Parts: sequence; C-alpha cells; structure tokens
Amino acid sequence: MNAPSLRPLTPPDVDVLCAIEKRNFSAPWTRRQLLESLSQHQGLGMVPPSGTLFGYTFFMQVFQEIHLLNLVIDQPWQRQGWGRILLDEVITRARVQGAECLLLEVRPSNEAALRLYRSAHFQPIGTRRGYYANPTGQREDALVLRLVLTP
Repeated sequence: MNAPSLRPLTPPDVDVLCAIEKRNFSAPWTRRQLLESLSQHQGLGMVPPSGTLFGYTFFMQVFQEIHLLNLVIDQPWQRQGWGRILLDEVITRARVQGAECLLLEVRPSNEAALRLYRSAHFQPIGTRRGYYANPTGQREDALVLRLVLTP
C-alpha cells in the first residue's frame, strides 16, 4: 500500500471526524466542537491513496507555544506508526511557525499516547485536576506534557 498523505481538514470532513471520535474516545468531541476547531485551529488529516480519512490532529498557536488539541488514529490503523508521522508533522510545523515549545494534555490512562509522546521526548510539567470527563460522570486528571523546540 502506498503511504497516506496529509492534507488540511475541511468542513466536509466533519462526519468522518465525528465517527472517528465516537470509535476512539469515551468522551468524544461533539460535531459543534469539531466545526469550531475547523474554523479556529489548524487541522491536518491523514488519508490513504484510495480511501477515507483515518487520522487527524488539531493544534493552535498561542504566542510562542503550539498547543496540540487532539491527535487520533482510527482503528484498525493504530500501532502502525501513523500517529508518530502525524505528530512529527505537527512538530515540524511548530518549528516553522517559530514556536518555542509544544504543549498537550493527555489522560494518564492513555498508555499508547503516553508512549508516543515520550518517544518524541515530551516531558511532564504538571497535572490538571479533573480535566477529562468520563461517561460515568467521574473526572480524570490530565498530565500536561511539553516538548521544548528551541535549542
């Protein structure tokens, strides 16, 4: 199979984004949140040569920081290196945009994401108490991770 390509996300992608969110998260972003992100943030989608969008990310620049808002690879594409390719592209774009660091929040229970971010040299810098909602109404903390981009 030929390698997937990266392209900007657009409003016609929202139905696919919603479906991917529902398959991969216990508290998925809503259609409204996705549409707002499409209009307010930078978004990249990963698409195979003959197929449907299977991964994406949203990120935004705030002064000299890039905030990674979401990064997901849909099943059954997970654990094949596509998340790393998508993350590396965000890191490259952050450097091009002159960012000094990249920040993100991640659930401590999301072991696959933590492995990905640690392999890219992100470091923990804090915790946001009760940041994530769970379907049960419980709240889960978020680990705040940072990747320093400047030498």
